[in-house]
Amino acid sequence: MRGWASRIRATLPKAKPKNPMHAYHPKAKPIEVLLRRLSHTDDRRILLMVWAMHALQSNRVAQAKGLIRHPIEAETTDMESKFMAYKWEMESIITLTLNMRKDVMPDVMKRTINTAVFGDFADTMNLLKAVEQEDSKKLTSDTIMREFHRIAHRQFPWQTGWENVANIYRHVFIYGQGQCADYFEETCGLTIQDFIACCFCLYVQTQQAAWNVPLTGKLPVELAEGAMEKTMGMVSAELWTARRESFELYKKLAAGNAIPAAYHPSYLRVRPIIRAAPRDHYIAPFPEFLLLRSTVGLYFDLIAAPTGVMNEARSRFEEYARNTIRAYLPEFDPQPALPYIYKNNPAETPDVLMHRNGGIVAVFECKATKLSFQAQYANDPAADAKSQYDQIANAVFQLWRFFSHVRRGIIQHPLAEEVAAVVLTMEPWTQTSAELRTAMIAEAEKIAAQKEPEMTAADKRTPLFVSIHELENVMSRSTGDDLLETFRAAAHDNQFNGWSIREVRTAAVPEVRQVKKYPFEPGDLLPWWKDMYDKGVAKRAAKAVAAGETD
Repeated sequence: MRGWASRIRATLPKAKPKNPMHAYHPKAKPIEVLLRRLSHTDDRRILLMVWAMHALQSNRVAQAKGLIRHPIEAETTDMESKFMAYKWEMESIITLTLNMRKDVMPDVMKRTINTAVFGDFADTMNLLKAVEQEDSKKLTSDTIMREFHRIAHRQFPWQTGWENVANIYRHVFIYGQGQCADYFEETCGLTIQDFIACCFCLYVQTQQAAWNVPLTGKLPVELAEGAMEKTMGMVSAELWTARRESFELYKKLAAGNAIPAAYHPSYLRVRPIIRAAPRDHYIAPFPEFLLLRSTVGLYFDLIAAPTGVMNEARSRFEEYARNTIRAYLPEFDPQPALPYIYKNNPAETPDVLMHRNGGIVAVFECKATKLSFQAQYANDPAADAKSQYDQIANAVFQLWRFFSHVRRGIIQHPLAEEVAAVVLTMEPWTQTSAELRTAMIAEAEKIAAQKEPEMTAADKRTPLFVSIHELENVMSRSTGDDLLETFRAAAHDNQFNGWSIREVRTAAVPEVRQVKKYPFEPGDLLPWWKDMYDKGVAKRAAKAVAAGETD
């Protein structure tokens, strides 16, 4: 996990304190120094510093010019550069800032961060790294592997990103239609279509400048009256409100226990925009969180909905999985679950039965439940988020039950010689953690012993835990044979125990294939998206004609 122990090394000279009172005791702990410096510095300056550095290292150098003095090497997107600031660490700086009580003392006694100088930014980031190093010393042989699970959940989403067509289409398909859309409109007072469109406009605006004023006048998207104001009410908070609510979120999730600095819950993922009085200017330190909030975040807008609403979302996830398999690899025929009667009770096969050449080559049990904070960052996720992980264990049992019922003749399905058993999730539940996977399988064994004692060891095929994003990634660069070989290697080769299916594909199948384009278009679900795209194409064509670049 690169970035856990690395350092940003600034080449700028360090300014000496002007007043001896600014110097801290040399034996002060890194967390004490970091929190004190954050508490001494105006929150708006910290927000601006992070926005500027994020822009510098996200191909928005022009927008960040003049906001922070920096060496030219800091204008980079190279993850290997010593000047690269990791986004997840900058997010932690904002979170700690919001959760830290401000010191009330004369300015002359404060040692503020000079937020306009890269050297002070680098010092702040290195202090955070020192804090994380201190926290890592508390790990034991029993908890070290769980730490990789937490690190993965902190870093991987940033590395895969939310600014992509697949993320938008997938979440709108699952959460943005039918009963889900109706419930959202009833409870939020605007349509999902308008909400996503407003977030997209704000995403574009907040990339162009650090501090912004409310969007007025004609927008590139047709919106219902009041839609932008309602959206701002959902995605933004005034600075002091953000501070209070961020700390309340921390206390709620900490439940009386200290949370390591790296894993404080991020308020910006709830409300990506911070407003600053008195002129009501606002800033989004990470504009991409507006896309996160309007896609992944829809789940949390719907979580209190009646059972029928969430059942529809789950059905759409299963449908999306089948559509995606068919679009990427048309040689497969993914079929939905089939009902049957077992011991006078209704039962179903797994959610997706993937056929090829007359036989089933893979079965998928789909789980659309999102990961809770405890499921990602608890010391013992399987225990602290037991109700969630029990769903995954039950999915394993359901796969095993299918194989058992086929073997015993209870249901008739033609199975290929090798059949993959896949738990397909919306998020990577067990990434990098062989320990968690073992725990889920052990729990499934308990369920099987209680509900299906007739099962044999042959029925209990090794389950693969795969997120939909990982499956899409593998299918986009694989043939059907490549995919099945990847499944086989992941299930049977011990060297891949705990590996992501993407990494198994790279290691076990050496063939490099041309990457296929994502097969779906957001414009099929979001009419305004297509309008904006068409206008953009027309505008670029007009410019090309004016420049004499076409016939």
